[in-house]
Formats: sequence, C-alpha cells, structure tokens
Amino acid sequence: MLVNINGKAEDLSAMLVTCVRYALGRRTYIVDWTCEFIGNNLNLLSEKDRQVMIRDIKEQENYSYGDECDKACWLALLKKLERGEK
Repeated sequence: MLVNINGKAEDLSAMLVTCVRYALGRRTYIVDWTCEFIGNNLNLLSEKDRQVMIRDIKEQENYSYGDECDKACWLALLKKLERGEK
C-alpha cells in the first residue's frame, strides 16, 4: 500500500529525527522498528537531519544505547547514515 503524506518532505524528515530521539536508549521493539524504517528510507532525510541523527546516535554512547541488540541496531544505522546511502 502506498501512502501519500500531506506536508513537505522536510516535515517528514524532521519527524524521523523525533523518532530517533524518542527511541534512543529505550529497550523495546521500537528501537529495531525505528532503525529498520529509517535505514530503509534514507532518501526521506534532509542532509541537515541526517547529520543531526549521526550526532545524536554518537552522543548516546555517553549514556546507553539500551541492550546489546539495541546498540547493534543503532551502530548499523549510524554506518548507513555516515555512508549517506540512499
């Protein structure tokens, strides 16, 4: 099913930053879901928001990524974001 979004692309990009900030440090299914969705849709991110995500994920190392499985998800997403994959 295709979905149409009402709003600008930068609005969706900003909402994805919010998703990352919500999920960082949590220890629930939302971490994997967030990382998977964003990792599969990097084309939706503005360059500015991609850089914000990179910064936020790196800074989370000073706190906790959650469980080891969560850390693995975040670090895999970080690699994709740094490579700028589309």
